[in-house]
Amino acid sequence: MLKLVYEDSFEGFLTAIYYAFYSKTSIESISTEEELEINLLSEIKYIDTDLNKYNKVKDSIVIKIDPLALNKIYKLYLSNYKNKGTLCYKYLKIAFKLGSDVHKYLHLDEVKEIDNIERRVSLEAHRFNGFVRFISVNNNFLYSSIEPDNNILEIISPHFQNRFSNEYWIIHDVKRGIASIYDKISWEIREMDLEVYNNLKDYNDDFQSLWKGYFKSTTIEERINPKLQKRMMPKRYWNNLTEINYNK
Repeated sequence: MLKLVYEDSFEGFLTAIYYAFYSKTSIESISTEEELEINLLSEIKYIDTDLNKYNKVKDSIVIKIDPLALNKIYKLYLSNYKNKGTLCYKYLKIAFKLGSDVHKYLHLDEVKEIDNIERRVSLEAHRFNGFVRFISVNNNFLYSSIEPDNNILEIISPHFQNRFSNEYWIIHDVKRGIASIYDKISWEIREMDLEVYNNLKDYNDDFQSLWKGYFKSTTIEERINPKLQKRMMPKRYWNNLTEINYNK
C-alpha cells in the first residue's frame, strides 16, 4: 500500500491525483505531510508539484466530466475535510466513468460527500461576504481578521476587490496564518504571522466606534433573540464581529 504526500497547493493536490491514477501500487491515502499518518506497513511517496501533470488532470476533469466537477474538487481542496486527497481520487474514479451524469448519483457515498462539502464551503464563503468587518489603520489601509472553518480567502477576495476597489486592504485568516492582500490593482494570498494580528486586534478607530454606537442605538433589548442570532450568524464567527461586543 502506498501513501502519497503532496505539496500543499491545488497544483500539488492534482499532481498527486495524476500519480495515483498511474501508480501500479494500491493507493492507501493522499495527504499533505502535516496530515500524514505513518505506519510500518505502508510505503510513503513524496510528490513534487508538476504543472504539466496538474494541467492534464484539470483539463481531463473539464473535458471528460464538466467544469462543475472541477469547481467541486477545488472547493474540496479548500475545505477542512481531513481525507480530501483520498476522497478526490475515489470520486474521480467514478466520475471519469459516468461523465457529467455523476452529479445525479447522490446515492454513491463519494458523490454525495463531494456535493455536501462543496455546499458547506460555498455557504461559509457567502456568509463571510457579509461577516467581514474592517478597521481603518492610520487611514492607510483596511484590515480584517477572520477565522473560518475552511480556507475561503481565494473565494471571497474577488468580492472585496469589487466592493473596495479603491482601498488597500488585508483580510487575515488568523487560523491558517495567511492573508489576502489587495493593492488597488490585484489581490494575492501570502503568509502572515500572529504578530500582525496581535498588533492590530485591539486597534480602535473612529469607524469602529461609530459602528458599535450605531449597532447599540438600533438594538431593541426586548427583541434580542440569541437563538435566532446564533442561527443566522454562527457563534464561532463572533470573535471577529465588531457589533457583537458593542459595549466594549
